[in-house]
Amino acid sequence: MDLALQIKPRSEDALLASYDCPCGCNPRLPYQRGAEHAVDGCCCGNQFVVGPQAADHIHAPESFGREVQSFQAPWGEPLQAAWAIGPSTDPNAAPEDSHGRGHDHGNGHDHGDGEDGHDHGDGDDVGAQAGSATDPVCGMTVEIATATEKGLSTENEGVTYYFCGRGCLLEFGDDPKKYLDPSYVPSM
Repeated sequence: MDLALQIKPRSEDALLASYDCPCGCNPRLPYQRGAEHAVDGCCCGNQFVVGPQAADHIHAPESFGREVQSFQAPWGEPLQAAWAIGPSTDPNAAPEDSHGRGHDHGNGHDHGDGEDGHDHGDGDDVGAQAGSATDPVCGMTVEIATATEKGLSTENEGVTYYFCGRGCLLEFGDDPKKYLDPSYVPSM
């Protein structure tokens, strides 16, 4: 599976690793020189790890496929990128959610159409439902408690925004005005 790993230097001692998740997302993960490893998860449940022995730090169910790619850090250190890719991103499978319905990730980023009981809103209401919020980057409904626990929130001009994953949080941090512009349509 080609995950299109991309490595970009952030400083002399840091890099940003990203890839094209099969579900349509583009998770981004910062890694600091000397760190044991860095871990991030995608909204679809896939796991992404970067570090010297990244493959040793993948903790995923047996049903998940594992991918490992070696690369050279900008400072010359050999590193690995490792993934646990779940069955939800297999184009031939439509795994069931807790309600017995399948999810289709084949069109990019299917977070539901309202029939799942989640109000995906129009992006103007940060707290779409009590206890949930709309990710301003991808439009996904996220649980506030979960996002807070995982450090997936940020404040901008006195308003707290919540995100499905680190990739969306980093995208927002790079250009909040873009994602808060009323003409922006959330998507991945």
